[in-house]
Amino acid sequence: MTLPDSSRMTHSQLQPLPFKCLFTTLSAITAAALLSSAPVHASNFTYNYVEARVPMNPGGIGAAASLRLHPNAYAIFEAESDFDDVWQLKGGLGFNAPLSPFADITGQIKLLSVKNDNYDKSLGRSGSELNLGVSGWVLPQIQAGGTVGVINLDKDFTHVSLFARFHASSAFSFGAEWRIKDVVDHGVMLSARYPF
Repeated sequence: MTLPDSSRMTHSQLQPLPFKCLFTTLSAITAAALLSSAPVHASNFTYNYVEARVPMNPGGIGAAASLRLHPNAYAIFEAESDFDDVWQLKGGLGFNAPLSPFADITGQIKLLSVKNDNYDKSLGRSGSELNLGVSGWVLPQIQAGGTVGVINLDKDFTHVSLFARFHASSAFSFGAEWRIKDVVDHGVMLSARYPF
């Protein structure tokens, strides 16, 4: 069996990573993180927080919360709306594992509900999201990272985002996220996070 030469493939011939393959990979990584016998918090990131969000595109307001369930696992909830019958609601589980004393690898499995111009039924459209990311300290008070993944609604959407967060103190941080690819591409979101 010969594989096609990717240098001669057109953009339309390239296929996204299959949903089942990504799910299997993230499940294996999550299981490995949860079953590790020596949990480590080398990067000093907090996974217990509440967050106020302001999506800049298309606008609106949002909130998020995360609660650590295990040294390497946490529950997460996110909500955003522009109050004009448009929303994104997400909830699920995440894992974290240290890559170094200054960086974590993360992953999340979430159920979601999306309502917008494309999904305008009374309860929107439900689906799921799987993502994998990395987060690290780039300066003593600045954290940066990114995530990649897939969002499955009536079709698969690629998710790619980059973020930076300034930790003003142990009780407050300010962040910005650029959602390069998502259900709505090129969205920017600002946030204020309060760890507990």
